[in-house]
Amino acid sequence: MTMQLLATRLSHYSRKVRILLDHYGLAYELVDVGNVASPDPAQFDGNPLMKIPVLKDQGRWLIESDHIAAYLVRTYDPTDRYEVLTTDPATLNARAVLNGVMAEEVKVILAERTGLDTAPHAFFHKARAAIDQGLRWLEARAASFRPAQPRYLEFHLVCLWDHLTHYQLVPLDYPGLASVAAALRAHEAIRRTAP
Repeated sequence: MTMQLLATRLSHYSRKVRILLDHYGLAYELVDVGNVASPDPAQFDGNPLMKIPVLKDQGRWLIESDHIAAYLVRTYDPTDRYEVLTTDPATLNARAVLNGVMAEEVKVILAERTGLDTAPHAFFHKARAAIDQGLRWLEARAASFRPAQPRYLEFHLVCLWDHLTHYQLVPLDYPGLASVAAALRAHEAIRRTAP
């Protein structure tokens, strides 16, 4: 049975898994779940958090993009050539910030998609401030990214950057990050997964 990835093409969480799968040359079926704001757990293959991605492989069912990536490495790439299982604190912190910015962006997008005006709510002001602070932090460390030899860290970055560009939720005045993302898009496996 072919591996299945329940996702959407626009999901930055799902895209970093797709990039990893494509770098490994693994065959998979992309199953588009449709509206990610849906409250129906069946739409997410029973994921109780009603989020994507969900991976189905060899009778295994996994949720959460970084857990899926770790599973793929342990199953298909024991050498961990893209440093998914790194223990380097600087890389782990950068990935935590990238994931945090992604999460804050999703809060605002889903709220607005379901009809909520986020402007008068302090909760969403903080989410936008966290996005800005996270991007500033990453911009100060833009030189640490390696676009010529991308790792899972760089997969995170290009997925976030392209998602932010698509939704235009915040101004993207971060030239270092923009330059890294542009260089990453030159890689075929990354370009192929573009939303």
